[in-house]
Amino acid sequence: MGNLILLNVKLRKRFAMFQNHELTRDKPYAAMWRYVILNTVFCFKKTKVHLWIHGLSLALQKGDAGLVGNAYYGLYEYRESLFLLHFLRKEDIFLDVGANMGHYTISTAGIAGNKVICVEPLEATFNRLREQIDLNGLSHIVTPHNCGVSNNAGTLYLSSDKGVMNQIVHENYPHAQSITVKTIDQLVGDNEIRCIKIDVEGYEFQALKGAKNVLNSASLQVVIVELNDSGKNYDITDDQVALLLTSKGFLPYRYIPAERSLSLLEDYDKTQFNTLFIKDLNFVKDRVDTAPKINVLHHSI
Repeated sequence: MGNLILLNVKLRKRFAMFQNHELTRDKPYAAMWRYVILNTVFCFKKTKVHLWIHGLSLALQKGDAGLVGNAYYGLYEYRESLFLLHFLRKEDIFLDVGANMGHYTISTAGIAGNKVICVEPLEATFNRLREQIDLNGLSHIVTPHNCGVSNNAGTLYLSSDKGVMNQIVHENYPHAQSITVKTIDQLVGDNEIRCIKIDVEGYEFQALKGAKNVLNSASLQVVIVELNDSGKNYDITDDQVALLLTSKGFLPYRYIPAERSLSLLEDYDKTQFNTLFIKDLNFVKDRVDTAPKINVLHHSI
């Protein structure tokens, strides 16, 4: 009886999430059905290849946080994902720092057709990232790096027991793994980066400190960064990260995909974890205004 009660609570909570998400709130029961079916499949199969959007596929496993939600919601991180798909062009290079299993890497390379340099330090997760790249035949435009990023090259330690929230830890942490770290400038080299997405669980400030050349380059127009107060683990505040970006000419905006509107914010976006920082608003706005529509579930946006 106790397990049934817990299951009921879990399903109710999930249904409420479907009712609130921009892509599923008009058809929450359909999203709930996808959720039930996929999790039933996981009872019998370790991996399920899911036909995603625009002909892309995802090799999903139970517990694939940051990836499996796409099967329910169409696009889990809706605003950021659609901004990138509206903004990026085939001639661009997108830098995906903290790529995890490839949500942003696969969606942008597979739909916008841009090149991607992606970075994922944990070997097991990196192997899953490579699996998604190969599954979609994108290895000719995606360059993955199995390393971390910091303000200096060297060696650091990464937790391996926190899933998508693995972070830099002390070497004495019980589940620490030694990883090679490089600076973003080293990884990028002479490539002209148009956009960066960075999600490294509180280590964003150090990573951006190692991107002096990239941040000062004329080609870089957008930085999407996660700010959720996790930098406090390294005595860094979200304000410091935001100040670093604004000092380089980037200002915080909120993007509404259905309207293709960009609204200037007084501060970084405190209504969600990710904040969109833009350098040349006119350049970015012209792109999102003229981009083709993206078909997600029963929406064309």
